[in-house]
Amino acid sequence: MKQNTYTFLFATIICVISAVLLSGISEGLKEKQKLNEELDVKKNILKAVQLQEPVDSKMKAAEVLNVYETKIEELVIDETGEIVEGKKISDIQAQAFYPLYVYKEGDQIMAYAFPIVGQGLWSTLYGYMALEADVTTVRGVTFYKHGETPGLGGEIEKEWFQNNFKGKTIWSTQENKLTPIAVLKGKVSEMYKDDPEGGKHYVDGITAATLTGNGVTDLIDQSVRHYEPYFSKQRKI
Repeated sequence: MKQNTYTFLFATIICVISAVLLSGISEGLKEKQKLNEELDVKKNILKAVQLQEPVDSKMKAAEVLNVYETKIEELVIDETGEIVEGKKISDIQAQAFYPLYVYKEGDQIMAYAFPIVGQGLWSTLYGYMALEADVTTVRGVTFYKHGETPGLGGEIEKEWFQNNFKGKTIWSTQENKLTPIAVLKGKVSEMYKDDPEGGKHYVDGITAATLTGNGVTDLIDQSVRHYEPYFSKQRKI
């Protein structure tokens, strides 16, 4: 009986110690995990804006952060397209405020980047879109977090899909209105071979991933419209 009691107490003590150690390790890694997530976000912003000198994959975290801080200006805008002075992106809580990232080389504005977030087929899709200084032409797009099916909807994270967006436009010069880019169920070269101008507002779809493509279309449309009040002011400069 005493032996059983001893065994029980020993097992309980081991479990308690293990739980405390695991809890401590988890808490200790939380901060590091948060920093890694923030670093990943900044890498994707830098990727979307297409730096003149791209970030090297071998760069250390401190070097990447230095490039980000040197090249990217963080702004907060409101729903009317006005810059909110004194407000940081980390302070944004309400939907009436939006983060904007301005890529500069010296004093020259090269691109504007903003988050594109929305629902895919199985998950929420997270990415960034960057426009040229004309706030009309797409400079780059990146999707860095999702839970879509590998080989199908998961193709949104591949270079071939993201490169589709480069050079496309969110503004129709023919109709003089905002025309966010949409994902086709098919190929642009085939469906718009007689209308190159119209094809500038579409990208090739992903085979057997129509619903994910629809999600990308919707999230781009919604995101671009949030920023259009600001972009429209820049087009008049």
